[in-house]
Amino acid sequence: ASVDRDGMDESVKEIVDATFEEIRRRGAVEVEDLKTLYFFLGNTLEKALDIYDAELVSKRVAMPSQRAFYTVEGTLAFPYVVMENWCSCPAFSKSIAKGRREMCKHQLAVKLADASGQVRVQEISDKDFSREVCEDKNNGLNELSRQFKTRMVEAAKMS
Repeated sequence: ASVDRDGMDESVKEIVDATFEEIRRRGAVEVEDLKTLYFFLGNTLEKALDIYDAELVSKRVAMPSQRAFYTVEGTLAFPYVVMENWCSCPAFSKSIAKGRREMCKHQLAVKLADASGQVRVQEISDKDFSREVCEDKNNGLNELSRQFKTRMVEAAKMS
């Protein structure tokens, strides 16, 4: 089986993505969705549900460009920053970026909140977008995460 850039087997990724599309279509997470996601994502789902249930996910939308990223409140002083294939948490740089797991609990919580419409949206300026994404407020990012974050910001600026 082929593996995509997220480290997830393509057939598994298709099933997980289809589950999130069904949640998005319905606007709600149902028990069958959770069973499917748990089968493929295991304990990461349990941890993500704690975040989701506590409503700790926010979407930050830059105006007027409409560029966006998510934040997830955690146990540290500042929230984790989550973008499409990246998270500022230590688990991302230790496991996910090296292909050992599909996604961290923060990424999964964002997917659940976004698909079900249970995310707080906050508008920010385009100037604040770059500052908020690039700052390492928790002082916990390793060099690999810093490089990846820089590439993601550059790519966002080009689009």
